[in-house]
Amino acid sequence: MSSWVSWSAEAFARAKAQGKPILAAIGPLPPEQLEAAEGEIARRFVAVLADPETRPDAAARIGAGHAVVLDPDGARRAVLPLPTPGLGEELALLALEAVTPLRPDAPARPAWTGAVRETELSSAPDEAKVSAVFAGLGALPAEADPELVEALLHAAGERGDAAALARLTKALEVRWAGWDPASRAFLSGGGSPLVLHARWAALFWDAHALTGEARWRDAAAAVTDHLLRSLWDSGAGAFRRAGKPEPAVYPADGNALAASALLRARAYGHPGAGEAAMKALSFLQTRLYDPMLGLQHSAGGDGESVVGLLGDAAATALAFTDGFLATGMKAHREFADAMLRFLFQELWERESGGFLDRVSRAGDPAILREPHVDPALNASALEVCRRMHHLKGNHNYRRWLEWGLRGAWNSAMDASRPLALAGLARVADLHARGRLDFELVGRPGEPKADALLAAVHRLYLPRKVISFVDPDDQDYILAHRLQAESYPRVFGCGPDLRRLADAAEPAGVAAVAEAVKGEGR
Repeated sequence: MSSWVSWSAEAFARAKAQGKPILAAIGPLPPEQLEAAEGEIARRFVAVLADPETRPDAAARIGAGHAVVLDPDGARRAVLPLPTPGLGEELALLALEAVTPLRPDAPARPAWTGAVRETELSSAPDEAKVSAVFAGLGALPAEADPELVEALLHAAGERGDAAALARLTKALEVRWAGWDPASRAFLSGGGSPLVLHARWAALFWDAHALTGEARWRDAAAAVTDHLLRSLWDSGAGAFRRAGKPEPAVYPADGNALAASALLRARAYGHPGAGEAAMKALSFLQTRLYDPMLGLQHSAGGDGESVVGLLGDAAATALAFTDGFLATGMKAHREFADAMLRFLFQELWERESGGFLDRVSRAGDPAILREPHVDPALNASALEVCRRMHHLKGNHNYRRWLEWGLRGAWNSAMDASRPLALAGLARVADLHARGRLDFELVGRPGEPKADALLAAVHRLYLPRKVISFVDPDDQDYILAHRLQAESYPRVFGCGPDLRRLADAAEPAGVAAVAEAVKGEGR
């Protein structure tokens, strides 16, 4: 019988009561590299596992390929690379050291922590640094990594990089090779099936929008069908982390990612996508959100209730901005704004800039109080900041965005993952290139206005900002020279709100988009 238990307050209380150190590792199962020392671990430690799906905050502090030794109060005392020669002897020594009080004059033990480092202000992501990151993508294997694919989509679509487009095609082909026609699902190598399928559904829809290739639309539709067929729970109005017979758990990040993917599918008229996306957004707002505590990481299951994680808040705020841009519902924009204000109030790293990955709570083990700035999560949060700067016209959000990019970029320089900077480079490049302005003069919800809006969303336009104008507001329309013979109509505008092109039919929207993009070249 395994001596390992799940990461929980009870496990840490047990360690303190027994005066035992803690050995913490990542996974729902113990790492294979520690199997040879199972007896030593059981005798000397309280052994805990931080499942990345239920405790991403704890897993981030342990680090892939490591185990950590904590004292009975949960403070980090040592890092154990996996595998380690002489494992049993090393664990015996570390267990003794972990329960030995540190001398007041003892030097700090060097350890990987992921903490914010002091850095020079000059290391902000300027064009040279951003270009270097995208150029470095060519040295990475064309594997099916969502972060790589998102970076390649940006490089091909926004930067016109032909080599990135070729690598994008290869990466998509690698991912699609893992599709199982029998189960109509990806053969997952671990992690949340909901997150896996939601991320790839969105990426395949974006790939089709960029390239126009029918095979990527077919792939996107198939993955979307799996979300709706196997992971959607109509009774709960939310997506399950995994299909039956797994326990019903409804995660915040997974539901937010699924809503964003389905809003893309909605633009193509995919059956059931729009309705499920709206219900998932409602679930996030009404079932998982607390204005004081933030988002609950998940509902259902038997684990502890974890709240206030950056990944949940960032994915949710992005999904609600997607919801606003897809429907014109101002309530979606305002909830995204509330989520962003929560992030600034509770998670902003005040010394260097950027967002910490979790809200610190009373009673947390010491290791969870270590500051951690995750580059990928910061890229999502700062993308929210960029969008809300434009959607709300809040200049302060731009200042926070630029400060946050600098701080998170500096923290990412020490990250071990090759793609650590890719998301931040993408957001910095979007910010530097500016917005693409569209104004929909029409009432969202009316068939023709919705058809025009869907046509905009069928294009790969990550910088788009859509303003929704009541056709009865003649003072606004005349003042901005958007007058036309009839409405609804979509207008493409320059930075000075000057009309560049307009269309009254969905077929004309692509030409409007080209006119807007051409203005910035």
